[in-house]
Order: sequence, then C-alpha cells, then structure tokens
Amino acid sequence: MKQGFTLLELLIVISIIAILAAAIIPNFVGFDAEARLAASKTNLMTLRTRVSLFRTKEGRYPERLEELLEVTYNDMGVEKPYLDMMPVENISDKKGNADVDNITSDDFVPGDGGWIYFTDRAKVSIDWDTPLDSSWGKIEGEVPIEW
Repeated sequence: MKQGFTLLELLIVISIIAILAAAIIPNFVGFDAEARLAASKTNLMTLRTRVSLFRTKEGRYPERLEELLEVTYNDMGVEKPYLDMMPVENISDKKGNADVDNITSDDFVPGDGGWIYFTDRAKVSIDWDTPLDSSWGKIEGEVPIEW
C-alpha cells in the first residue's frame, strides 16, 4: 500500500489556506501607506518645532532650512545643532525624500517631493501639491502641501 495524500485531501488543505489568506491579507493592505503618512506628518511637526526653537534661541528665523543642521545652540553646556540630520518625507517616495527647496510664497512650487521652506513666512511644508489618491485611504483627496 502506497502512503501519501489523496487529491481530495490536498484540495481541502489548499482551500483552508486560501480562506485564511483571504481573511488576513486585507488587514495588511494600506498599512504601508498609513505608516508612511504618520512618519511624514511626525517629521513635518519636528521641522516646524525646530524652526520655532531656532527662532527662540537665535532671535530670528533661519534664512534656509539647512541652517538647522549648521547652526548650534548651547543645551546645558553642550553645543548641539538644531537637527542632526534632515528628516525625510515619505509621501512622494517610499524610500524617503529629504530634499529642501528654500523659496518665497511668490515662487513656483516644484511639487517634486521633499520639503519646502517658505523663507518669507518661516513655514515648512511637504513639497507635494497633488491630491492623494485612493491608495492613501481616509485621507484621499488631501493635498500634503496644505498640512
């Protein structure tokens, strides 16, 4: 007598695996987009907070966003830069984009990802002026530069 599985047994096991996969996979769809969104919003708030700290400590706003990496302040006897590295935004690129465009409110907005620093308003925004599509879930239609 040969030992092995019958075709019926294999079909039953494959069907059970397919049912489990159908129940589990939808829970992971959109998770990547939500994580990228949360990271980008957190990094945006970090940059805005650091610009405010720069204003408090230096008595002026940075002329360029990169000044947060270059200028140091005294933190309890330790000289520290306002930022150790430029954070990334993950809306325009899954790998992250830390490019910075320093412009005024009257300039053309590139909309190519990264950060925009409006030098005349001392405001940091995400350099993405296209409404988000349905792959972003609940925030479909929002425009990141307006956050």
